[in-house]
Amino acid sequence: MIEKQTPPHDESPRRRRTQFSIGGLLMLMVVCSVMAAAGSYLVRSLQQPTGASRLVFILFTLVAPVVLLVVVSLLRQAARWWQRRGRN
Repeated sequence: MIEKQTPPHDESPRRRRTQFSIGGLLMLMVVCSVMAAAGSYLVRSLQQPTGASRLVFILFTLVAPVVLLVVVSLLRQAARWWQRRGRN
């Protein structure tokens, strides 16, 4: 006798796994590093209330986000320019 083949059971469509690009992971690591550096300066300024460490912490926390945005913007523009240059 011939056995009936059972059709494969219908699986719901698999969700696509989240994928991270190298650039995205690098950006995340840079942001985490900047935050860790700011935390380090904060701890130093709390341990030694007088001195340059408090000034460095204040300046770092005010300037770091702006510098980070400028650097990211420049890197993205450079990447776009590099891609356009490669197509020609």
